Amino acid sequence: MRGHPEFLHVEGSKILNGQGQVVILRGFNLGGWMNLENFMLGYPGHESGIRAAISQVLGEGLVRFFFDRFSHHFLTKDDLKYLKELGCNVVRIPFNYRHFEADDEPFDYKPGGFILLDRVIQWARDLELYIILDLHAVQGWQSRGWHCDNPGRTALFWGQKGFEDRAVALWEALVQRYLNEAFVAGYNVMNEPEAKDPYWLNHYYRRVTKAIRRIDPHHIIFLEGNHYSQRFDELDPPFDDNLVYSSHLYVEPGLEQVQYPGEIKGDFYDRDRIEEIYRERTAFMRHYDVPHWFGEFGCIYSDPALEESRLRLMADMIAIAESYGDHWTIWSYKDIGKMGLIFLDPESGWMQRTQPVRRIKSALRCDSWIERNVSEIDPPIQNIANITRTIAERHVKEPSTLEEDLHYSICDGLLSQVLQPAFAEQFRGMKEKGIDEMMTSFAFDHCKHREGLEMLIKESIP
Repeated sequence: MRGHPEFLHVEGSKILNGQGQVVILRGFNLGGWMNLENFMLGYPGHESGIRAAISQVLGEGLVRFFFDRFSHHFLTKDDLKYLKELGCNVVRIPFNYRHFEADDEPFDYKPGGFILLDRVIQWARDLELYIILDLHAVQGWQSRGWHCDNPGRTALFWGQKGFEDRAVALWEALVQRYLNEAFVAGYNVMNEPEAKDPYWLNHYYRRVTKAIRRIDPHHIIFLEGNHYSQRFDELDPPFDDNLVYSSHLYVEPGLEQVQYPGEIKGDFYDRDRIEEIYRERTAFMRHYDVPHWFGEFGCIYSDPALEESRLRLMADMIAIAESYGDHWTIWSYKDIGKMGLIFLDPESGWMQRTQPVRRIKSALRCDSWIERNVSEIDPPIQNIANITRTIAERHVKEPSTLEEDLHYSICDGLLSQVLQPAFAEQFRGMKEKGIDEMMTSFAFDHCKHREGLEMLIKESIP
């Protein structure tokens, strides 16, 4: 396609700028800012649940101040300047629809979310840094995961016209606002869809693309594969000439308590194995000669003894993406020390105040995806699975996933929500001054840097 003179656009398998130069997007996800994630910040459960619990403790006025100061300190121009100095040229901004729209007032858009995006886009424009807007938590929940603010294990979005209407209308409002923003690289219309019937995913992708194109013919639209952006064989062939497809890949040696290269659960992982998985994941993009954006990948850094191993893996994953000429954004930029490039000081106000309930949450494996060590909660869950198989015998449809489903339902679901009031109680009695001081824990100047990953990024970006 012939691009607008100011915007990025797709030609074949490449992204070009308005001068016809090839652009490779390299950077980070700003997870945990406009879409709160439990393991990244330390709270139990889902975002709207913890917001409600803290509101019960602090009251409506003070809870607004609480989250406003969090947003203010978590991301400033200094954060983006730092990423730019590392060599990054893009950041992906995951956001929750609730910043823009309340469930009891659909289509009536609140200014707060737009104000936050306006601010970061202005900083990015000043720094010549591209922004990808990512609807991470969609009305009705596009997956069973906590990361779309889902309190249960059912994705209600699919086949529900009311939810789809709201998602499309929100994109129309966003596109209308950022129509002329050249440093908005494009629109990531849904994070990690999980549609049991892929018809509804393809239907939504075509509908939202058509709606965007009626307003904005120029910006790139980013589409993800089904089943948490892992399956592309269920997608229709490309139907617009300015599409980029995004895969997500978290591999076992970056998550489990093991060394890399090495054997994990009977499989040997080294660069060749990682590249094999990568090729399989991206076959759709190669077949249709469209750009591939490696939208999410990263490691859990909870165990300092494994950090060198994790960095070897990250070096291989970045090198593989680079060898294919692909775009990449690491998950994630900032958190409490789990996956972030920079992370909170363990002695900071936030970490000290939230430590008691975080310890309980960890022991109960309420973030079972991130907490990989076996705890006292595991044998009872295994017992339930064994009893179920004994009683139900052949009637258990997916016996291999039963333990995982029980963990998510019991630990990430029920127990996390049980702990939400306790987490909120840790802030009882706080006033504005104390809240603001605590939230400075998230400020760039107060955070620690993962120096090995920092050096790797500098070395990996030409």
